[in-house]
Parts: sequence; structure tokens; C-alpha cells
Amino acid sequence: ITNWDPADYTNLELYDLYEQMYSMKYGEIFPYRGEEGAEYQIPEQSFKEVLQTYLSISPTQIRTQTIYEEQNRTYRPRGLYDCELPFAPYPEVVSYEELENGELKLFVEAVWIKEKTDCAIASELVVKLLDDGKVQYISNRVVGTEETEEEKAEREGKARKKAQAKAE
Repeated sequence: ITNWDPADYTNLELYDLYEQMYSMKYGEIFPYRGEEGAEYQIPEQSFKEVLQTYLSISPTQIRTQTIYEEQNRTYRPRGLYDCELPFAPYPEVVSYEELENGELKLFVEAVWIKEKTDCAIASELVVKLLDDGKVQYISNRVVGTEETEEEKAEREGKARKKAQAKAE
């Protein structure tokens, strides 16, 4: 969960979004799966079409953030072991506000079961409802984070070391 808008998509992980958006668009599981140690390619048209259904992103923006194989006109996603851990926070919409231009501002809190918090990250996600019933994602702004137990322990450890060094 990160800050982004149509002027700057660089913080978005397009491969992860493609998998989720593919399922949203077609109602089926992402079909491009490689075997362990094998790479797979996603056809350019499919990759571009799925992402552009939900984001106002240009082909140039997509190519600068991904591995594009010009010769084959395909995208090579990360490997299976390059992805996030399965216990990452997941978003939950807790309220919304209708904006004057018809867009919706969703107030989102990321639940993180592993860290036992219901709001690890809070953000404001702006979306536009399209005529065909789909949603176009406009922007996201992180408005707050909650410190994890590991981060708290690290911060407190640094503070203790600093106090000890100062006392010596």
C-alpha cells in the first residue's frame, strides 16, 4: 500500500496488480503460471488491456516499470520467489465519501493478522465508477501507519543504545 496517482505509478507493483485485475476482469484465475525454475511470458496485449481497464496508464509507463521483451512482444513477470510473503496486510474499506466530480474516496485500513493490528496502514483510495459497472482506480494516498512489534523493538533498541552511549 503506497502513494500513487496518474502522474506517477512508479510505486505500484504492476505484476501483482495484473494478477488481481485479471481475476477481476475475467472472473477467473490468472492463467500464466510457470513451473518451478521455468519462466513464463504474458502477451503484451493481455498485460496492457488488463492494466488499462483499471488504471489510466500508458504503454510507455507500463514498459518502464516492467521487463518487456520487444522481440516477443511479451512481459516477463518476476519469479515465483520474488514476490511478497503471504502474511502481508490486506486492505479493508471502512468508509467512503462521494466527491463533487462523481468519484469516490474510499477510506481504507490494512488489516495485518501477523502483527495483530486492524490498521497497519490507513489510506485514501480514489476510484471512478464506470458505465459498464467496473471501477477505474485514480489515486491512493497513505495517511497513516501503525508501528509493528518488530519496528517498535528496533526503535526502542536504538534509543537504549543511544542513551547508553550518551551515558558513557
